[in-house]
Amino acid sequence: MRQILFVLISLIVFPSFATVDNMQVNGYYFGENLIVINPMIGGRYAVETVKVNNVPTEDEINSSVFEIDFQALGLKVGSRVEVLISYVVGSEKPEIYNPEVLEPESNFSFVACDLDKKERLITWTIEGSPGEESFEIEQYRWEKWVRIGMVEPGDSVSFNKYSKKVDAHSGKNLYRIKIIDSKGMINYSPSLKYLSREAPISIVNKKFDEEIIFSAPTMYQLYDEKGILLDAGISERVSLSSYEEGKYWVNYGIQTELIKIK
Repeated sequence: MRQILFVLISLIVFPSFATVDNMQVNGYYFGENLIVINPMIGGRYAVETVKVNNVPTEDEINSSVFEIDFQALGLKVGSRVEVLISYVVGSEKPEIYNPEVLEPESNFSFVACDLDKKERLITWTIEGSPGEESFEIEQYRWEKWVRIGMVEPGDSVSFNKYSKKVDAHSGKNLYRIKIIDSKGMINYSPSLKYLSREAPISIVNKKFDEEIIFSAPTMYQLYDEKGILLDAGISERVSLSSYEEGKYWVNYGIQTELIKIK
C-alpha cells in the first residue's frame, strides 16, 4: 500500500507527461552575465538545461534565480551569443531579468549642432539611427528646460540633417536638442547660446478678472498655487474666465509672477 501511495505521489509531483519548451535570446557578450528567474513547477524548478552557442553550461540551475556565466565558457567580449533555455511548461515560465546586457550600446550621436542667429534657425546633424521618437527642441526658461518644438525623424532637410526655427526671449537664450534613441537612451546635443536684444516682456494690466495682457506675444505657463499646470502656449492675451478666484503663478518671458484673480 505504501509503495502504491509513493508511486501516486511521484506521478503528481513529477509528471512523466510534462511538456518541455524552449526560449532563446541572442546578442553579444559585453562582460555581463544573464540573470534568469526560475519558477517552481510541480515541486521542481522549471529550467531543465541551458545551452550557450549549443554548448551545455555548468551553471547551478536548481535555484529560483541563477546566472549564466559567460566567462566560464571562455567567451571574449564582443563574441556572438545564442542562449537556449529548455524548461518545463507550467503556470509560469522562466524569465530573463536583464536581456539588455546582450545588446550593443546606442550607435546614435549628434555630429554637429549650430544656430543661425540672424534666422534663428537651429540645424543639427546626426550619426546612426535616431529611432522612431521625435526630436525635442528645448529652451532653458524659468529655471528649467522647456520643450518649444518637435521634429520627426523622417523630416530631414538632407541625409541625417535637420533644422527648426526657434523663438527667443530678451537677454541670454539657451537651446538644446533631445531625443530618445532606438535603445531607449536619452541623448542631448551640445547647448547653443544666443543673446537677444529684444525688450523684456511685461504684464500690462494690473487687475486680473478676465485676462492677462502681455506687452507682446510670449511663451507662457499658468499654474495654480499647488503647482498644477493649467494652461500654456504662446499669446499676447490669456483668458482667465474659467478660473476661480485665488492666487496663480504665471511664467512668461524670462520671469515668474504671482497674480490674484478677483
